Amino acid sequence: MRKGTRGFTLIELLVVIAIIAVLIALLLPAVQAAREAARRSQCVNNLKQLGLAVMNYESNNGSLPPGGGTSPTVSAAGVSQVGYLGMKTRILPFLEQASLYNSINFLLSSESGPNDTALTTQISSLNCPSDGNAPTYSYTLKNGKGSALIAYTSYPNNMGTIYSNNGGRFDGPTYSLGLPGYGPTLTLGSITDGTSNTAMWSEFVRGKNDKTNGLHQLYVTSSPVPSSTTSYVNPVTYFTACRSSQTMYTAWSRKGEDWLTSHCSEGGPYSHLMTPNTKACLFPGDDMNTNVRTLIGASSYHSGGVNVSFVDGSVHFLKDSVAQRTWWAIATMAGGEILSADSY
Repeated sequence: MRKGTRGFTLIELLVVIAIIAVLIALLLPAVQAAREAARRSQCVNNLKQLGLAVMNYESNNGSLPPGGGTSPTVSAAGVSQVGYLGMKTRILPFLEQASLYNSINFLLSSESGPNDTALTTQISSLNCPSDGNAPTYSYTLKNGKGSALIAYTSYPNNMGTIYSNNGGRFDGPTYSLGLPGYGPTLTLGSITDGTSNTAMWSEFVRGKNDKTNGLHQLYVTSSPVPSSTTSYVNPVTYFTACRSSQTMYTAWSRKGEDWLTSHCSEGGPYSHLMTPNTKACLFPGDDMNTNVRTLIGASSYHSGGVNVSFVDGSVHFLKDSVAQRTWWAIATMAGGEILSADSY
């Protein structure tokens, strides 16, 4: 007579399940780390493409791309409006986006109607896959075809520190068309600190349209107010004011919400006043339409630092612990600072 086959006892089954659970617990962090490594690698590649696009623009035009420009219209006070379309719009043909570039009317703002298509076209290479925040700004299309989300970005261009410390001119590799007061048209010869020592692009954590704490949130400083284009203020003063601010910006937190614009708080440039992954702030009286100054710096969800693309197209990972002086030095294009090879 054939003996019956012996099955698993309940205890043996529970032991097997426990072993499987332990293995999963051990493997999960490794899988997550591998996925983040892949996302970070893609982020580096995006920044490298942006850097190469700037070099290709310079090769074709004999100058670096502008970070903004003036509008042909004037305000009620008769003052020419600053900014509107940012640097990323200028390099679109070198990011395989020639058709989108051709759809843009550079004489109009991003929310003008004729630029609705570009405004709402999401470009994957302008976003870091490690950042899942989506600024939920629903825009009513001017063509009467309903509404759509404005396309956002993770990558601002470097405007330096603050123009009032540089005689009223940007000290980073940017300028505004039609506004020579903020700096002349730039060529590679203007980067006297060296193209490998001057930041061109970095990343910041996008907002998510709420008022909770985090790298995505904006704060407002109580002081100081940069009131003169010729008065020098030690960058430490600005840094300290932002770090100590407890006043959350109450309007919205949609940092990076508009890749098309040159507005600092929405998706245009960033400054190097704040070191990586510290608070992002606005100056007193400023809002998200500011074009020429900002306390919004670089930030990321990568552990320990941020990626920075330099003018020469190279990309480096700078740690949160980078020295303030080094961070400010790579912001300027003609500051005369001497950087050692191992300073960042």
